[in-house]
Amino acid sequence: MMGTTPITMRVSAPCIAPAPRVVVVGNPESRRVALFQESLAARGLAPAVIVPYADLLAGRAALEPFVTEAAILRIESPDRDFDVERALIAAGAGENDEDAPARVGRIGRDEALRLDFDRGRILYPRQWYLGFRGLLRRIERQRACCPPHLVMNRTDDIAVMFDKPTCHALFEEHGVPCPPGLGTPRGYADLCQRMDQAGMQRVFVKLAHGSSASGVVALETDGRRVQATTTVEAVDSERGLRLYNTRAVRRLTDERQIAAVIDALCAERAHAERWVPKASLAGGPFDLRVVVIGGRAMHAVARVGHSPMTNLHLKSQRADPELVRSRMTPGAWDQFLHSCEQAAGVVPESLYTGVDVVISPGFRRHAVLEINAFGDLLPGILFKGQDTYSAELAALGRTAGRDPSCSAPSFSTSPAS
Repeated sequence: MMGTTPITMRVSAPCIAPAPRVVVVGNPESRRVALFQESLAARGLAPAVIVPYADLLAGRAALEPFVTEAAILRIESPDRDFDVERALIAAGAGENDEDAPARVGRIGRDEALRLDFDRGRILYPRQWYLGFRGLLRRIERQRACCPPHLVMNRTDDIAVMFDKPTCHALFEEHGVPCPPGLGTPRGYADLCQRMDQAGMQRVFVKLAHGSSASGVVALETDGRRVQATTTVEAVDSERGLRLYNTRAVRRLTDERQIAAVIDALCAERAHAERWVPKASLAGGPFDLRVVVIGGRAMHAVARVGHSPMTNLHLKSQRADPELVRSRMTPGAWDQFLHSCEQAAGVVPESLYTGVDVVISPGFRRHAVLEINAFGDLLPGILFKGQDTYSAELAALGRTAGRDPSCSAPSFSTSPAS
């Protein structure tokens, strides 16, 4: 961890003030952190000070020594670090859970800290979320003790974007076009009842706090038979059913097996919604990830897959969104961009978010699936010559009335703003 000496840089006219200190809460070895550092360097800014998640969780570090007057604070994803994942699960053991199903799996703090790495295993996602939300609240309390500064994404907003049922409710409240929802089913039998009452035969079931297609099931039935497409692999163990997130998309046709998987997902809190058909592009179904920065839809990529799940890590292929635009009328494309910005507007005090959108066959209609707090990892995707991180820094400069590579922001914010 770097020291607390204020960061300064050599600037040229008409810059008259040192560049603002940039502080990142993240994992030091993270690819996301490395790419953000590269964008800082490309703008002539000094490297960000990194406050590791592991140190915050263990109480070895706090924000107060690092977040100085007019600093910029970025909260990055805690992903791909098992020690941090384990510590967040442990932190969740002591958090109150106001929304959990009665059967949600919980383990004690000491047991959580003894968990062994088991590649792909979906480990107590609800408890992980409670720990992460608790840490975000601790960060907010620490921010309140810091001098006036700027935060790129609010902690409350990050917690909201990691909660699919809450996001879906906000979409409906704000008129964002989205798939009709079925709420948070208690299990497979409850889900089937909700589907029957709503007249739905095809639905998506998603972990409330999952990401990267983890814990996602595309379920369909004709009233007699049922099948599911999923990245989830279920393995029986002495302590019950264990779920694993894999890159292999599998199809299940045994209703008992499907029910067991969905029961296990719902026990950790799940969100269900209508399965909206995807249009095809370059030989496969696709959706789009659009990064909205400062209220404006900017960077975008189409993700063409071979299954209902089109996440890039599932061997989906990138495609130029201009191919999508060329298939849509100007009015339909403009409305699509407006919906992306409208979706980001449910967290209006956050600088950026990644918006996932599906285009329906015929390329006339669309639906917003979700928003992502850390959805700006789009390496190689440029908007007007800037990557996502550079565009975010530029947007901060516009908000402050100047380029952040020239001077500190001309305004300050309270920690709650």
